[in-house]
Amino acid sequence: MKKIITGLFVIIGLTTTVNAQQISLYDSEGEARAYIDYDKEATIFMWDGTPVAFIEKDGSDLCVFGFNGSFLGWYEDGIIYDKKGYIVGARKGAVSMITKIERIKGIQKITPIRPITSITPIKPILKNSWSNTSLTEFLY
Repeated sequence: MKKIITGLFVIIGLTTTVNAQQISLYDSEGEARAYIDYDKEATIFMWDGTPVAFIEKDGSDLCVFGFNGSFLGWYEDGIIYDKKGYIVGARKGAVSMITKIERIKGIQKITPIRPITSITPIKPILKNSWSNTSLTEFLY
């Protein structure tokens, strides 16, 4: 019994270590739809493991770009904002919302080569309200 309990603690410890550099991103309904993997150079993956975007520093801003090189929005204080400054996704605790239990993540697919990115637009005043665009639609 002691060996089984020790084995469980080792597995839990490894799971925690593996996920330590991943930040779950929740939509306006509190559902985890995507996550940022900092071990993969701040790549954003959909929950099924599909790489869809990445975060890149531009001056003092953290900008979100698609793998086609297009500018999508900003990442600030755990919140992803669209081009108009509305919230499209957030990490747990960054905005007040009740989050649902996370499903098991899919296996990560191969990350594409990062393209040359487009010019970052001037950041709008960031709003404290959610966009009409869902997090999934925003990232795809």
